[in-house]
Amino acid sequence: MASQQPTQQKVSSEDIISQKTDLCISNAIVKTGIGFSAGVVLSVLLFKRRAFPVWLATGFGMGSAYTDCERSFNPVAVPGIRVVPSGPSSVSASSNAPQTTFEKLQQKAGEAFGAAKDKAAAGVEKAQDKSADLAERAQDKGREAVEKAKAEGQKLEEKVRRV
Repeated sequence: MASQQPTQQKVSSEDIISQKTDLCISNAIVKTGIGFSAGVVLSVLLFKRRAFPVWLATGFGMGSAYTDCERSFNPVAVPGIRVVPSGPSSVSASSNAPQTTFEKLQQKAGEAFGAAKDKAAAGVEKAQDKSADLAERAQDKGREAVEKAKAEGQKLEEKVRRV
C-alpha cells in the first residue's frame, strides 16, 4: 500500500483578503444595526425622542466594527500581541524575544527598589555610626563635667575649711 500524505492546499492572498473584507462588512452591518437599535430604544425610553442617542450609539457600533476590522488586517497593532516567526528556531526566538514594555518597567522598578534598599541600608549604617560617635562624645563631655564639678567642689571645700 502506498502511504498517502495529506495534501495542503495553498490559499491565495486574494481569497484571504476577500474573506477578511467579507467578515469586516458583515461585522460593520451587525454592530451598526445593534448600535442604531440601542440608540432608538434609549431615545424613546430615556431622552424624550431626541436624535443624539441614535447617532451616538450608531457611531459606537461603527467604531467598534472599524476597530475589529483593523485588528483583522493588522494584528501587530493589537497591544500585547507578539508575532513570532514560525519554524524550528521559533522556540529559541521566543526565549530571546525582546521584552515587552511591561517587562522592561518591571525590571527597572526592581532595579530602582534594589538601589533604594541598598541606599537605605547604607543610611541606617551611617546613622548608627553617627549615633555611636554622638554617644561617645556625650559620655566624654559628661565625664569632663563630673570632673570639673568635683574640682569645683574640692576648691569650695578648701575655702570652707579655711574660714
